[in-house]
Amino acid sequence: MHDSLDIEIIDFIDLINHTLSSDFIELWRYKCSEKFIKHFQVKLLHARSNQKPLKITSLYSYSTKKCKYSREQVENFFISINIDLYRPLISGNLKL
Repeated sequence: MHDSLDIEIIDFIDLINHTLSSDFIELWRYKCSEKFIKHFQVKLLHARSNQKPLKITSLYSYSTKKCKYSREQVENFFISINIDLYRPLISGNLKL
């Protein structure tokens, strides 16, 4: 039982590390802008450093209202990266 939990934790840490890497920017910058990806990374970093989950609705509002990205772009990005994989760092549901 511990082994599977350890593997899940390691996989999650690997996911977060990859998401915060320059490889992630390179992977997504053609579908989204580099600036868009960096905004996403900054929000993840804040959630990680604060040790407080980031609400998906807050991330969505930040991206669409404050950063002025289109709803479609944000929604497509969330779907493309499978935002659910980021639980428990990103919590809640977004009705797309």
